[in-house]
Amino acid sequence: METFKSPPRAASLDDIVIPLNERKTMTTLLPHHCRWPMGDPQLADFHYCGKPKVGGHSYCDFHVRRGSQPGRARPIQYRII
Repeated sequence: METFKSPPRAASLDDIVIPLNERKTMTTLLPHHCRWPMGDPQLADFHYCGKPKVGGHSYCDFHVRRGSQPGRARPIQYRII
């Protein structure tokens, strides 16, 4: 009997929903706002998270944790030359 692993899940595109009146653009972003980009920079609805940053980071607590996910273990492959 074969066992099948489920494929890796794609990251959610809309991890945090930022209300329209709280969205930050490049011109409204202040030094204490989270700089996590949200959306496609070429589209009109592109914005930054804007929630309060965590000390020493450019992002809020949620995005610091999201950006610090451990990588998947990959098998070592040797090339024979």
